[in-house]
Amino acid sequence: MRIFGLLLILFSFQVYSQVSDEELAAEFLNNREFEKASILYEKLLKKDNSSPYYYINLLTCYIELKYWNDAEKMIKKQVKHFPDNYFYKVDQGYILQKQLKNNEASEIYNNLIASLEKNKNGTVQLATAFLRRDLPDYAISAYIKVRQILNNENIYSENLLDLFVLTGRNKELIDECIKNLIISDNNFDKTKEYFIKLFDNITDVEYLKQKCIESISKHPDKVIFDDLFIWIFIQNRDFAGAYRQSIAIDKREKGEGRRLIELAQICLSNNDFETAVKSLKYIISLGENGSYFISANYGLLETKYNVITTGYNDSANYVNSCIVEYNQFFTKFGKTSQTARSIKQLADLYMYYQYDLTKAIALLEEINTIPGISARFVAEAKLQLGDAYLISGDIWEAQLLYSQVDKDFKEDPLGQEAKFRNARLSYFNADFEWAKEQLDILKTATSQLISNDAIELALMIQENTGLDSTTDALEQFAKADLLIYQNNLNKALEILNMFPFLFPKHDLEDDILFAKARIMEKKKDFAMAIKLYESVINLYGSDILADNALINLARIYEYKLKDKLKAKETYEKIIFEYNSSLFSVEARKRQKILSDELGS
Repeated sequence: MRIFGLLLILFSFQVYSQVSDEELAAEFLNNREFEKASILYEKLLKKDNSSPYYYINLLTCYIELKYWNDAEKMIKKQVKHFPDNYFYKVDQGYILQKQLKNNEASEIYNNLIASLEKNKNGTVQLATAFLRRDLPDYAISAYIKVRQILNNENIYSENLLDLFVLTGRNKELIDECIKNLIISDNNFDKTKEYFIKLFDNITDVEYLKQKCIESISKHPDKVIFDDLFIWIFIQNRDFAGAYRQSIAIDKREKGEGRRLIELAQICLSNNDFETAVKSLKYIISLGENGSYFISANYGLLETKYNVITTGYNDSANYVNSCIVEYNQFFTKFGKTSQTARSIKQLADLYMYYQYDLTKAIALLEEINTIPGISARFVAEAKLQLGDAYLISGDIWEAQLLYSQVDKDFKEDPLGQEAKFRNARLSYFNADFEWAKEQLDILKTATSQLISNDAIELALMIQENTGLDSTTDALEQFAKADLLIYQNNLNKALEILNMFPFLFPKHDLEDDILFAKARIMEKKKDFAMAIKLYESVINLYGSDILADNALINLARIYEYKLKDKLKAKETYEKIIFEYNSSLFSVEARKRQKILSDELGS
């Protein structure tokens, strides 16, 4: 029957006489005309039996056509011609597998592995041949076999690690990585890359912990295992466990708190303020002569500052106690270029939490007199000073300071921030045309946050000045917005409450709801703030303020009400329904943390 088919095929080839055999064979193969392709590839392989391209394509044709005898004869012939090439030898088993003769195939594979006793140099080629046929377990066996032959457990480690990952053999992966760490600490970063993928499986994590404990016991001189053990706790988000281990290791090694200062920084970035504070207090307890004493004191203030500014705890008592600690810190360490950031933070607390503008302004002006402070940091303090003057009602002094920074740092994110604050000031002052011109420039700002703020404010101005012949409503809203910024909340609320009577059904309704929610949040009436934010989301879910309302709502649930479940659900709403939002990165991070804490 095949001879009859051959006659038909040869006849059809005459039509393509002007095309080369190789091109024609490839075309037949692509068109799944395997019979025609096989005839040509047989011819081509006969001319050049060293071509892997002809061989592989012909074998593909035989497999598709189920011409098992032809395939076996061809492979056997290739093995005879190229006796040192493991690719053909593996294919002797592979073609049996295709016929479901798995036992016979396994026997061939195992014999090939056993043959490495006499040909160790072929190990990588044999393993690669197995991988080409999707047989990673046999590739692993080949590498391990040669390790046994040479009595050397360290060779082929990188090959095996990749194969253990590929096959999901995580215990063997862990064993291999631990062994590599015993050999050299330089393997630590690469080891963490392998281990980071294991933390979704509690069984693997427990095995990793067990191996780490064993290694600490057997190799007490290898401090890398102490670091690995702490790292495991951190990856599991068990910061309390990491703290306990860090304390124990620090005492044993007399480490002066090095690991604790690193842990505190990690905890701070994950908003685990409690563990960060404990870590820093431990370092401080080691005494003033410790290497990290000053850093720990500075870090403790920064941590407490973050507790306040994230809203985790901004109660009057907590703020007051922190301000006392800041002033004690300056009494002890002075106001220098090294402590300048703490000065700026204290000014923040006075300005936004105690509303003592006199003290805030004095501190910010003092920064400019301290020698050794970078021009950039002085400019940052100048922006904050401009804010203080704006809150106090000194519009012109604020504008002057913003303009100075804008001029000194043009095209820099700091200069763009200054330009935005100047534009916002003009908006507060009802100079909408000039404000919008500046905001339009900032829409392409380097900083995404500045760009986003500029777009939001520009859009609000455009929507409320373009169609109406009067800007009365926007002027009133801008006045209320400034009063909120100045913490004159009751006066702001009075203006906003008059809108339904003065400007019924105005386009600013979503902005008014959002502004009222911010007021209630500042007043710590969280139930009403939640109700108002939900109104923004439900009534204006497709408008620009919806994701702002959601992130504020999530923060209230997480930090004010300590309702982790509701916070997680709100973050998820941002992730799934507003995935292009500027807040999606924060939402993903907080959702992951809360999911881990809730075990969901």
